[in-house]
Amino acid sequence: MAYVITELCTREADCVDVCPVDCIIPGPEDQGWPLFYIDPDVCIDCGACVPVCPPEAIFPEAEVPPEHHGAIELNRRFFQEGPGYAAGLPWIDAQIAELESAAGD
Repeated sequence: MAYVITELCTREADCVDVCPVDCIIPGPEDQGWPLFYIDPDVCIDCGACVPVCPPEAIFPEAEVPPEHHGAIELNRRFFQEGPGYAAGLPWIDAQIAELESAAGD
């Protein structure tokens, strides 16, 4: 069971720094507000990323809250179909707009 980073991610990148196997990678910059993704084939399920995530955006896949289940599919398809998959998804676009609005305040 790998971990999943949900759209709560604020790109602090503390998770990247503590990952012992470098399985956390950023999405493409052209996503507007790219998320980080955890490669399930590389993740060793150590959980080191969870306590260092300020917005508490990282969950074991089996424990992702229902309102964030879209992140499971997004993460899976990111590694199966490539980074461009997320562009144009309505919930991603709405999340990007919300995050950019909050950042501009």
